[in-house]
Amino acid sequence: MLLVFSLALVAMCARATVVVPPAFDSLVLQADFVVRAVVKSVTAEWRRDGPHRHIITKVEVEVSEVIKGAPPSPLVLILLGGRIGQDELVVEGAPKFAVGDEAILFVRGNGRQFIPLVAIMYGVFPIAHDKLSGQDFVLRSDGHPLTSVSEVVTPMGSPAAKLGARTLTAAEFAAQIRISSQQKSPTAHAN
Repeated sequence: MLLVFSLALVAMCARATVVVPPAFDSLVLQADFVVRAVVKSVTAEWRRDGPHRHIITKVEVEVSEVIKGAPPSPLVLILLGGRIGQDELVVEGAPKFAVGDEAILFVRGNGRQFIPLVAIMYGVFPIAHDKLSGQDFVLRSDGHPLTSVSEVVTPMGSPAAKLGARTLTAAEFAAQIRISSQQKSPTAHAN
């Protein structure tokens, strides 16, 4: 019974979390590192925190491109929530990962924050592969296409893309992240 109460309390706190959409430059600046990666495994397990325990999910990713910073190897994201048998802990707004998913991830505080992505759902940009053109395009975590980095600040669920605008490719998005990172880094101002 205590476990159910603890899980319910954590879930209520997570639902009360308000995420303010960050502007693109802020998203880049806040990230410890940014990677393009493919999910290799997703494993939920119990974690003990003093007398309480909760479910966490470990998401192991294979990094195909480092866009900013220096991620650890192997890279395993540790997120609060998940399902073990009949027990489930849901964190509202937290992205869900499946083996084979590819995304650009803005990681911050892995192992220290309950969701180690900048602004939770705003720190995940799934990549869609277009077989016809051979291009990889960037989506927002709500599935809407990303046509400009200025759309990052648009709240999830709102149509951010301008009608008829072309979706950014993964390479274009990565290039914009690198430019922002170089402009905002402390060493860039020293020169």
